[in-house]
Amino acid sequence: MSVESTLAKVEADLREREYRTARLRLLGLLSNAPTDLSVRRRLADTHPGRHGQDGERGRWHYLDEALTPGELAAFERRFRDPARRLKVLRWPDPGRAAPSTPLARRRLAALYHAATGSAPDWPGHPEDAAVRLAPEATGEPAADEPPARPNVPPRPPARPSALPPGRGPGPTAGQVAFDVTMYLVLLVALLVMAGRALF
Repeated sequence: MSVESTLAKVEADLREREYRTARLRLLGLLSNAPTDLSVRRRLADTHPGRHGQDGERGRWHYLDEALTPGELAAFERRFRDPARRLKVLRWPDPGRAAPSTPLARRRLAALYHAATGSAPDWPGHPEDAAVRLAPEATGEPAADEPPARPNVPPRPPARPSALPPGRGPGPTAGQVAFDVTMYLVLLVALLVMAGRALF
């Protein structure tokens, strides 16, 4: 099946809101054409703007100008490690294979640098390979900027236990339910054995 006919079927699937079918078609197409940015853009469209879909939209829009700050933030929350983000982009040999657009090259170079600590080797695009994007564009701190510390509230102090020393908290509800069930099984078994002994 040609790329054009597959994309036509994807369009029909999207009109019918058959997102999963469209996604599967595009993932198959992406396995044959992993550097085709238009396939990645269409993959983002198979994840409608519903709750929880921004991470996947960010994943497939990452190398596209359509990437929104919300999608980027969701993608980075879902895949916190830059090496993991680089892997899930499914870009073949990112250290040597440069994307076709300058924006995609710069974003991929910044992510590659964050993941590996080195710049990609793109002889045809050395200026893009060396560029580090601003933090708001990549989610990574610039070279001269310290990493941001997460705004995590401090833990509350531990409450002193009201139990006497040497005694922990009581059994959990699951433990109590298990014990009661075992007692009932034992009781039924004893009643059955007593009934057989009488007859």
